[in-house]
Amino acid sequence: MEAVLGLMVILLGLSHGVETHCDGRQDGTQCYGALGGTVDIQLMDSTSEIAGYNLLKNSLVILVVRNNSVIFNTIAHRSLLFPSNGTFRINNLSRNDSGDYTLQTFESDGRSSGMWTLQLFIQAPVSSVLLVSECLSQGERKVSCSSEGGDSPQYSWTLDGRTLTDAEFLSVNNEDNIIILKQHISGHLVCSVKNNVNSVSKEQKISACGVGTYCDGRQDGAQCYGALGGTVDIQLIDSISEIPRYDLLKNSLVILAVRRKKVIYNTIAHRSLFFPSNGKFRINNLSRNDSGDYILQTFDSDGRLSGERTLQLFIQAPVTSVLLVSECQFLGQRRVSCSSEGGDSPQYSWTLDGRTLTDAELSSGNNESNIITLKQHISGDLVCSVRNNVSDVSKEQSICTCVLRCLCRLFVEPALHDILFLQTLHSTFVLSIKLKWFQILHLFLVSLIFFTIPF
Repeated sequence: MEAVLGLMVILLGLSHGVETHCDGRQDGTQCYGALGGTVDIQLMDSTSEIAGYNLLKNSLVILVVRNNSVIFNTIAHRSLLFPSNGTFRINNLSRNDSGDYTLQTFESDGRSSGMWTLQLFIQAPVSSVLLVSECLSQGERKVSCSSEGGDSPQYSWTLDGRTLTDAEFLSVNNEDNIIILKQHISGHLVCSVKNNVNSVSKEQKISACGVGTYCDGRQDGAQCYGALGGTVDIQLIDSISEIPRYDLLKNSLVILAVRRKKVIYNTIAHRSLFFPSNGKFRINNLSRNDSGDYILQTFDSDGRLSGERTLQLFIQAPVTSVLLVSECQFLGQRRVSCSSEGGDSPQYSWTLDGRTLTDAELSSGNNESNIITLKQHISGDLVCSVRNNVSDVSKEQSICTCVLRCLCRLFVEPALHDILFLQTLHSTFVLSIKLKWFQILHLFLVSLIFFTIPF
């Protein structure tokens, strides 16, 4: 029973809101409190030498103190005065607590000795931050930062612990909380979101846009893959020293013509490069339009066709990041979902402590699905890997056995055992008498926790 009550106290403690402090000893002070949280307002240094004082909110008296004794408090159920240091605490703040507060002090004979005012503003705190990034066509990276909850959020960015400079981003829009980083920018990017009551940040490791891939196109019918916004190196031939002329066509249109080791025609010269020494053709800043059928035609010195082969190029968006979300289920299993940002045709795989998950560890799903359910008592370092033909990204999470199962075995099962141990000798009536009141209360509290508390 003590363990159950202790657990309830801990859980209630976790539900408390954000706490803020305000120095209201100066006239005209502006104070901020978090919605659902607590604010400590420093009204004065000490109340020992002040015979009496009133606290008004929007001209209505809410607190009256005489000789260090509270004789009137309209919000006594959720507030507390500390006479020793002159602090007034308000809990469970709501929007209605916003307003103008006036403190009036009095002499022992009732004459007014002072008056000052403060303003209290209640704001919803920022609860979480989400970062989403994507590569653009010219190798830039667009990053958006969004927050859950939070009144009047303000955004700031750092890269590797320092403020971003103008030399690192193309554009920034603080109103839309979106930045565009220049090419080749990489490192630990942090977006911080704050208002007057709290601050939350999110970090993401970013790499330079432009994933590089390689394709051997020397065999007829080869299938090649390039990353959207990245670079692909296509091996067209071994050597061009013995080939006087060749053309490269895309969807039946000539895009590259080479005569005696010299490029005489290239429709995408602004973002491609041909290497005569090794027969490679490099295309940069790949777009969806680069997908298609490519035909290499070779000719002899007389201009007669000497060979022809075809390759297919597919452009895919690379996987940029992976998110793992896990939750405990009713019977103690753990459901884990793996989702990826970006990425065409993602394929999933799982490992636990460096080895592939087995069917004996799974209640549902398989090693290639993005949602799995682990059996009870499964714990360790779980890794979800997401890949396609141009990229491979993974995310690791340390998981433990579900708490629900532990609670059940610690509390519910002993309680049920106590009941079953009481044998019915004559009738159900006799059994109900034998159940002591503390056993019933034990079972009720444990069942309440077991069925209502989310994990």
